[in-house]
Amino acid sequence: MKNVSVTQLKSGMILSGDLIAPNGRFILPRGACLTAKSIMSLKIWGIAEVPVAVAPGPESLGGELLFGSKVTEEAREMLLDTFCGIEPSTPFMMEIFRLGVNETARGLASGKSTTLQQAFSLELPFTSTDREEKPTLTEIVETEANLATFPDVYFRICEALQSPKSSITHIADLISKDTSLSTTLLKIANSGIYGVPYRIESIPRAAALIGGRALSVLALGISAVEVFNHIPVEWVNMKSFWRHSVGVAVLAQILASLKNAGIIEKIFVAGILHDMGRLVLFRHLPFTMARVMKTAAERKIPLVEAEREELGFDHAELGGCLVEKWCFPRSLSQLVKNHHNATEGINSYPAAILSTADVLATATGLGNGGSWHVRPLPDGVERILDIAPSALEMIVRQATRQTTEIYSLFRGGDDIHGKTVSHA
Repeated sequence: MKNVSVTQLKSGMILSGDLIAPNGRFILPRGACLTAKSIMSLKIWGIAEVPVAVAPGPESLGGELLFGSKVTEEAREMLLDTFCGIEPSTPFMMEIFRLGVNETARGLASGKSTTLQQAFSLELPFTSTDREEKPTLTEIVETEANLATFPDVYFRICEALQSPKSSITHIADLISKDTSLSTTLLKIANSGIYGVPYRIESIPRAAALIGGRALSVLALGISAVEVFNHIPVEWVNMKSFWRHSVGVAVLAQILASLKNAGIIEKIFVAGILHDMGRLVLFRHLPFTMARVMKTAAERKIPLVEAEREELGFDHAELGGCLVEKWCFPRSLSQLVKNHHNATEGINSYPAAILSTADVLATATGLGNGGSWHVRPLPDGVERILDIAPSALEMIVRQATRQTTEIYSLFRGGDDIHGKTVSHA
């Protein structure tokens, strides 16, 4: 291993370490194979030296990582299992599948337990005698609305959102009165999500950067996460759950920023909240949900499908109803409600983004929201997003780094390793 001047790089050289730009941005992972195009990009980014190893053999060309065939095949089988045994049939899904195989193989090769390994090895403490009465969707929504305790600032922001007379100054003043909320918002404003070259020191400056209504939606999302951040849920690795939620949010905002930066706050909050309904189901129906998880695992179907069979509704529908009940904009509640409707045809740009982010996060191991299987995205997604499959790799690399950063803001460096988590 040695650092080589960018002027001496050649196609086929292998990175011996992760490649980071001078501004801290993640560019390429250890094990990536350099191409003429990537070398040109390194020069444009102002990178002087690159850590490289021995040049690869023919089997490593094409940007693939250097893993043995046994490891790669094991990773491929795990990804195929994740996608319900359905082979990818579109260029877009083929690239997602390839990225998932590479990420899983990297984990297997390093000897670390991957997200997929943890999911597929989970044994549920379930007995057939565990039963409980199943409330209706409406009953759960009403009960949860009464249980959830939001801070006063939450309701003031709700009122401001609903008033056409509310100014950016008024909204910033409301948020500034809550120290905890202000601190988290400022950390997000200064994170890699916005990439601002200077430090944002105040909520008014953050409001000027993000916009008053967008900042309000972001503030509501953070408040909702705080309410549900410490729900003790059995049979779910909560660290993995929240990492998945953040991963989907980050992926969604990156995808949105490529074509429509005006929706990144809404799509980010929708990503954070997209599986919130599942937490509520685990809290209200723990034994029923354990049975649903067991059914989904045995039949190798997405958990959302098993939920519909057992309950007559799913976590997405429940989450959408709750988000609307909590006075989020209707467009956001509809996003949460429909984020699993991809197989029925995605007909809106934000829905396509959120569905793609969910599948990408699951495939590449950005946590797990409780479901071990997903359906491949439908053919129309690539057309709606207008993003080339070749762009997905850099998007995932960027999202992986930002997910770690944003996750720490929401979970405070939480380190949960067990399958059963309890926050006293």
